[in-house]
Amino acid sequence: MKPALAALMLVLVAVSTHAQRTRKIFISVDMEGITGVVQPAQLGPDGFEYQRAREWMTAEVNAAIQGARDAGPADIVVCDSHGNGQSVLIDRLPDDVQIVRGFPRPLEMMQGIDASFAAALFIGYHASEWTADAVRGHTISSARLLGVKLNGMEVSEGIYNAALAGQFGVPIAFISGDRLAVSQLQKVVPSAEGAIVKEPFGYHSAQTVTPARGQALIRDGVKRAMAKLGTLQPYRVKTPIDLEVGFKLTIDAERAAFIPGLARSDAHNVKGTFPDMIQITKLLQVVTSLQLP
Repeated sequence: MKPALAALMLVLVAVSTHAQRTRKIFISVDMEGITGVVQPAQLGPDGFEYQRAREWMTAEVNAAIQGARDAGPADIVVCDSHGNGQSVLIDRLPDDVQIVRGFPRPLEMMQGIDASFAAALFIGYHASEWTADAVRGHTISSARLLGVKLNGMEVSEGIYNAALAGQFGVPIAFISGDRLAVSQLQKVVPSAEGAIVKEPFGYHSAQTVTPARGQALIRDGVKRAMAKLGTLQPYRVKTPIDLEVGFKLTIDAERAAFIPGLARSDAHNVKGTFPDMIQITKLLQVVTSLQLP
C-alpha cells in the first residue's frame, strides 16, 4: 500500500473512532410516567412518597444511561423536566453526565438540545390532557391548560417535544411511561422503542411493575433503540405552525389573547400562527406563568 493511501486510511479510522466516542444522547425525564407513580403524594415535595419517587426516577435515568452505553460510548445530557426541575438525585448519576436543572428556561423540557445529538430519549412521560384513563394526563401544565394543538392535532408532551427536537434534526429513539403515553408517541414516531412500565386504570391509578423491572425494561429498550441510530428520522411539523392552546380558566384565555399573535377563538381557547417550535415553546412558558387571578 502506498504511504499516502495508508496515511489517509489512518485518518479516516481516527475520525470514525472519534465520532463514535463523542456520540451524544439527550435524556428528558419527567415523573408522572415513572414506574409506580400514580398519585400527587409522589409528585411534589409535600408528598409522603416523593423522596422514594425521586429515587425511582433517578434509577430509571441511570437505566437509560446504561442502556445507551451498553451499545457503545456516549456523552449524556439529562434534562430534569418535572415540577421545579430539581427532582433527579444528581449525586447518583455517573460523574461524567451533565444535568439541566431549574425553571424557567428557553426550551423547557428539552433545554440543552441542539443539532449535535444523535438521538433523544424520553423517560417517565405521560399522555395528553384529552387521553381517557391516562395516568396524570396533561400537556405542559396540568393546573392551567386544557390542551395544546399543533397544526390542528392535539399533542402530548412526547409529541410536542419530538417536534421541538425535530427542529434541530434530532430523532426520538425511545420513550417510557404508561401504555397510553408510549402508544401516543409511537403513532407519530413508529420507529421509537418503548418501555411500558404500567397499565393505566385512570388519572390516579395503574397496575405497575416493580421499580427493578421497570429499570430493566428501560435499559433493554434503550439498548435496542441505540441499534437504530443512523436510520432514525426526526419528527418535524410543517411550518409555519398553527398553535391552539386551551385554558381551564376563561380569564387565562382572555389575558393570553392580549399577546400579539394570539387571538381568542372561544371562551377557553386562543389561536395563532408562529414560525417555529422555539418561539412557541417560549410563548407557552409565558402564558402558563401568568399569576392566578
